[in-house]
Amino acid sequence: MKFSWKICIATLALSLVIACAGGFALLSALFQSSYQRETKNAAEENRMLQYSFAAYWNMTAQDTGSSVSEGVRQTAGSMAESIGESELNFRIYDEDGRTLYTAGGNAKLSEEEREKLLNAVSEESRASMLLRNGESYHLVTASAMLLEGEALLYLESDRDVTAIFLDRQTQYGIYRRWMAGFLLLQGAGCYLIAVWLLKPLGRLSRAARRIAGGDLEVRARVETQDEIGQLAADFNHMADNLEKQFKELEDAARRQEDFIGSFAHELKTPLTSMIGYADMLRTREMGQEERFAAANYIFKEGKRLESLSFKLLNLLVVRHGELEKRPVRARWLAEEIQATLRPALEQAGITLQTVVEDEQVPMEPDLMKTVLLNLLDNGRKAIEGEGTLYLLGRRESEGFAFYVRDTGKGMQKEELSRITEAFYMVDKSRARRQGGAGLGLSVCEEIVKRHGGTLSFQSIVGKGTLVRVYLPSDGEEQEEN
Repeated sequence: MKFSWKICIATLALSLVIACAGGFALLSALFQSSYQRETKNAAEENRMLQYSFAAYWNMTAQDTGSSVSEGVRQTAGSMAESIGESELNFRIYDEDGRTLYTAGGNAKLSEEEREKLLNAVSEESRASMLLRNGESYHLVTASAMLLEGEALLYLESDRDVTAIFLDRQTQYGIYRRWMAGFLLLQGAGCYLIAVWLLKPLGRLSRAARRIAGGDLEVRARVETQDEIGQLAADFNHMADNLEKQFKELEDAARRQEDFIGSFAHELKTPLTSMIGYADMLRTREMGQEERFAAANYIFKEGKRLESLSFKLLNLLVVRHGELEKRPVRARWLAEEIQATLRPALEQAGITLQTVVEDEQVPMEPDLMKTVLLNLLDNGRKAIEGEGTLYLLGRRESEGFAFYVRDTGKGMQKEELSRITEAFYMVDKSRARRQGGAGLGLSVCEEIVKRHGGTLSFQSIVGKGTLVRVYLPSDGEEQEEN
């Protein structure tokens, strides 16, 4: 069942219960008010008959000298004649409940009903009983009279109250018809309102189906600021995150494919050459010089494959190994790096200038030394001929930053976003000649991430590249060992 139908049916059911309960209570209250008014009128009517009978008794019965029963009949007859054609109906009973006089066509009580009614009467109070006779209703009222201080009589009168019961029945009929029309109108109105209110949910459902079908760019319209509008906004936020994560998964899959392809290529080329040279050494007679050249090539390619395996191992260790940081003097680390690179830089005719503040920086020194050595070595490879490398370090807000700058050939802007991918090399042939495999910056990025820092690049073609290594502070002061 659709949600709009559920809302419509639930609203109708609630309205029906409330309206029926309220209408029944209202009509019952109106009927009770009318019934109590008729009860009061019946009691007043009985009282008037009682006063009239007493007055006629004083005027007529005392002069006849007859018995009490006969005097009651004569007095009641005189009173009935004076009343004339009115609709007053009454009976008079003696103390034992025998009928002494009857006037009018009032309702007949059974012996049990009469006994019950008369037993409820006292000298101070009246009693009444509702009697149904077919389609008519009569309110029978009885009271006690004491004649000459001795004779006890009962005066019974009845009042036709059929009209109030007919009015109640008519009111119920009118209310039922009114309720039927009201429910029809309310049902149509509730359905239209529910459809209008739930229309954004329909659009949201269609958007969800399109996203499930692969259209990640679809979004739901946010037209209101209520809960449904908030749901649409949350849906769009979820869709944004899904699209972002899907693109990240696509990029990761592409990088993984590139990694596997590059790794296979890095292994295939040297292995093919090594197998060829080894086969030459195994199957052909070669001179001393040729044999040395072939063995030397096999040795160099073997060392390159060894270096590649170590770098892959370092990458895995950095990603999954434990990292124990301690405070290290940045200037000491720079001096260590300068001493390590001095021979290679002097041989290449490159100058290294270092300006590093003497600050305590939380890091793992061996890994951070690997990062800076890789960055400086990449800068050395980017410089053709003589040039200058710069290693700078300074305290920045909530951390410390190392800057590595070279005066090499630089890189295109589109290459900067991929240089930290495994096996990616800007100049593949030149990198291989210099013993590179495209893993150095991948290892550097993982090390910096494990430190909680960031690695960023800026480059201008023909002028060089600037690398920033930012390390955040741990907020803990430790003594250097």
